Amino acid sequence: MRKIDIANIEVGSRISKNIYNSKGQVLLSAGTVLTRRYVNRLKELGFSSVFVDDGLIDDISLEEAISEETRIQAVNCIRDIMKNVTRDNVINAAPLSKAVDSIIDDLLANREMMLNLSDIRSYDDYTFSHSVNVTVISVVIGMCLHYPKNRLKDLGIGVLLHDVGKTRIPPDIINKPGKLTDEEYEIVKKHTWYGFETLRKSPGIRLTSAHVALQHHERQDGSGYPRSLKGDEIIEFARISAIADVYDAMTSDRCYRKSIPVHKVCQYLAESSGAQFDSRILDRFIEKVALYPQGTRVTLNDGRSGIVTKQNSGVPARPVVRLFWDEKGPLPKPVHLNLAEHLELKIEDVFE
Repeated sequence: MRKIDIANIEVGSRISKNIYNSKGQVLLSAGTVLTRRYVNRLKELGFSSVFVDDGLIDDISLEEAISEETRIQAVNCIRDIMKNVTRDNVINAAPLSKAVDSIIDDLLANREMMLNLSDIRSYDDYTFSHSVNVTVISVVIGMCLHYPKNRLKDLGIGVLLHDVGKTRIPPDIINKPGKLTDEEYEIVKKHTWYGFETLRKSPGIRLTSAHVALQHHERQDGSGYPRSLKGDEIIEFARISAIADVYDAMTSDRCYRKSIPVHKVCQYLAESSGAQFDSRILDRFIEKVALYPQGTRVTLNDGRSGIVTKQNSGVPARPVVRLFWDEKGPLPKPVHLNLAEHLELKIEDVFE
């Protein structure tokens, strides 16, 4: 199973993972053979990649952070909330609580897993899937910081709703593919206050959770918004969500750009440590990220190349790789190599 850019999909490829529409309904089920009509329709709907079996690592199952059922439940929950909040401006905490509990339970059951978020989403579905991914990442960080379950839940609720204030921002600004004007940017910045006010007055949601919506764009050096807070003036929940928010945004396909590879995003985050992001929290996060997710095609420093099949906990830069090629062409047979056991070798490049 490999995630392939839809521009490179060959007609006749077999889908290896269900593809869902924005309502959580199956568009194409696993095992479906892609026809030209299917490929074109997926492009029209804004999908930029799909999972297929290509004969290279078909025997490898992706290690998902949360189950398909939990993800669909959470996406539907945040979609319903953002649809209804525009009408009454108060949030029903009951379904939200259930969705966050499911995310936490899934992650606690797989606490040794490296973070490998690989959901497929259309451009129109970005806001909802982004909110779920940022929640997953934030809860994982909270687990690394040894939060008890009740604190994980308060964190998860705040993060799942961190962008709820965007319901009051004009859609043409939110979905603008190009750079925002200064005036448009000032309008977007107001979503933090809008979200805070909504969460603050919603029964069953704690004030600390509401402050995630208000502060997730604040930065350690005071360069963020809306109040230019610095360091410990920013609550820890918001310092966590700031890292998770930027990570998922950069690693996601958008209508105006392709996703940035995980190892490059982590490099950017590391370079911004202490200035934009809390270095203690960031260090714990990077330890849990699969720098080279399963299915990534990589080249080693000896010229051989292949596909990542498994992560090594604690050493994210040294996964297990199945090698298929060298500088001359295909190898006689695949070579399985655990980079944690071959320190003389390292990943030199990634096929993007």
